[in-house]
Amino acid sequence: MEEVPHIWVDRGGFKANITESKFTYGLVLEEITTRDATSSICINGARALPSGELSMDGPPTTLSGTGVDRMAFVQANITPYNTRFVNEAVLGERNVFQLDQGLGISTNFPFFNRHQLSMTCFVQLKSVQEGAGKPPPPVLVLHGHYGGRVGDLRSYDAFTLGGPYSVRGSNMGELGACHNILELAAELHVPKRNTHVYAFVEHGNDLGSSKEIKGTQLSFSGEQGVDHLMEQV
Repeated sequence: MEEVPHIWVDRGGFKANITESKFTYGLVLEEITTRDATSSICINGARALPSGELSMDGPPTTLSGTGVDRMAFVQANITPYNTRFVNEAVLGERNVFQLDQGLGISTNFPFFNRHQLSMTCFVQLKSVQEGAGKPPPPVLVLHGHYGGRVGDLRSYDAFTLGGPYSVRGSNMGELGACHNILELAAELHVPKRNTHVYAFVEHGNDLGSSKEIKGTQLSFSGEQGVDHLMEQV
C-alpha cells in the first residue's frame, strides 16, 4: 500500500483573553486551511482503493468542503496549582481544565464543545536537607489527561495519540486521532550525583472513538488506538 499523503493544517486568526488570577477566558476567531505537500488547498483526504492504491477523493478535510473553514468560539481555562521547589525539584500539584465552546458562527454554523482536564502530582519520596548545592529529593510524578469533544468538528481538531506530550516513543499523532482521549503516566526521578536516573510508564487510549473519525491513520493501519510504553534510563 502507498504511504498515506500528509495534510498540513494552516491556522490564522485573532484571540483576545482576559486573565483573572488562575482563570482565563476569551474569544477566538480562526481561519483553518488544509493544504497538501505542494501548499495547494486540499479539499479531500486520501481514500484506500481495493488495489491498495490511494485516491484523493476521500473524506472532506473541512466542514465547508472547500478546504477553508472559519469559526468563532469562546475559550476558558482554569489552572489551579500548588507547587514549590525543593533544591530545584518541583513538588506539589498542577491541574488544568480547558473548555472550548463553539458559537455557531461562520462556516456551516459550527456548534461544538471540546473539554480537557489534566492533573499532575509531584510526590516527594524522601526528606532532604534544603539549601544551595544540596541534591534534590527523589520524586514520583503522576499524570492524567482526559479530553472529549462533541459537535461540528473536523479531523484537524481531533485529539492525537502519540508524541512527546502523549505516549512517548512515537511521533505526533502516529497512534491515531480520536474524539475522546485518556492518558495516564507515572515517572520516577532519582538523583545520582551529577545526573538523574528515571523510569516511566505511559498508557494512551482513544476510548473507542477513533473509528468515528474518517481518514485517520487508523483507517489505513487497521489498528486500535491504544498503546502503552515502559522505559528506564
